[in-house]
Amino acid sequence: MPTMSISKKLSLYHLEYVGLALLFLVNFCIIQSPTLPIRLILAALLVVSFWIPYIRHFTFNALPIFAWLITFYSCQFIPLDYRPTHIFVNILPTLERILYGANLSEIISKHTHPVLDILAWIPYGVVHFSFPFVLSLLLFIFGPPGSLRLWAKAFGYMNLAGVLTQLLFPNASPWYEIIYGSAPADYSIPGEAGGLLRIDDILGLDLYSTTFGSSPLVFGAFPSLHSGCATIEMLFVVYLCPRLKPLAIGYVLWMWFATMYLTHHYMIDLVGGSIYALLAYVVAHNFLPKVNSDNRTRLAYLGITKISIRSFVDSIEHDPREYQLPMSQNEVVISKPRPEPLNLQDINEKRMEECSSSASSFSLVGTPEYWSPTSSEPHSPITPHTPPPIHTQLDFGNCKY
Repeated sequence: MPTMSISKKLSLYHLEYVGLALLFLVNFCIIQSPTLPIRLILAALLVVSFWIPYIRHFTFNALPIFAWLITFYSCQFIPLDYRPTHIFVNILPTLERILYGANLSEIISKHTHPVLDILAWIPYGVVHFSFPFVLSLLLFIFGPPGSLRLWAKAFGYMNLAGVLTQLLFPNASPWYEIIYGSAPADYSIPGEAGGLLRIDDILGLDLYSTTFGSSPLVFGAFPSLHSGCATIEMLFVVYLCPRLKPLAIGYVLWMWFATMYLTHHYMIDLVGGSIYALLAYVVAHNFLPKVNSDNRTRLAYLGITKISIRSFVDSIEHDPREYQLPMSQNEVVISKPRPEPLNLQDINEKRMEECSSSASSFSLVGTPEYWSPTSSEPHSPITPHTPPPIHTQLDFGNCKY
């Protein structure tokens, strides 16, 4: 019966990776660039990394993120015959007006200013791409062991679900309505940078016009993964430090303003992205370890008192579920300090002192030669002792042997 239970758990656990392997295989077949030999080399390097110490923890736990990024990239190679034939142009703005009484994106983006452009660009074009790495580092240093792994999974699967939704349910962004109106859309239309074109003018660069013009997934308005990423990032920030909740809410609202101001998403897209993030976090939260405010770093959770870069590096190869065991003789000891070994000689001397201090209270009944204060006393931890004859009785007060 226990064997069947363990087998069932292992099967359910590995089912996740079977699905990821199938998705990787499909993407491998769809992608046309880089060439097949390069794709084979990259795939081999990924598989080999699972057996390389330290690196394997990064690549294995980041598999959902890799799956999301590769799926997003491979969307440009999907033949038109396998894509949805209809691209929704009017459904999002119509729902926007029904639910909120107006097209909020149109209202917010109507009045532009260089200062507002920069304020919108900071979360949308800078923080969005950099903060996942910052949060990963914070979780690794200050979070309990296991929290970084669950953050990577939740973040990766949320984005993967969003990309698959955008692929199967294509919707035009607000910039399309501004340029083309309600005209039917097709996959030959290139992507547009929207309000980010003004950032190119401010910076004097040809950055976003080129990037969005070659986007693998042009009609991916719903759900907004900018909103989803901001929401799930802030949920993990609050998990790590609940006092930052007001700041987290402010950042999500800042991102919402930026995406609508830059004409990349409707309000309903933002709500949809946050729902995806909430669902991913709710699932991950069931497995997240509890944060202990008394533990300043992950090393404290593992029982390591000496904080150093080497200690953090060594903890990568350490399974947090087995932190009561030492890693090795040459590595940082993760287990709690063991008590000092018993010194039997000190115990005997202490007992002798106690017996001497209470000598006035003892009485000896029987023949005196049967008693000798040596290491061969009854119950001595050092040498065995033959019990004295029955007629000999020892009474040492509180000192009992």
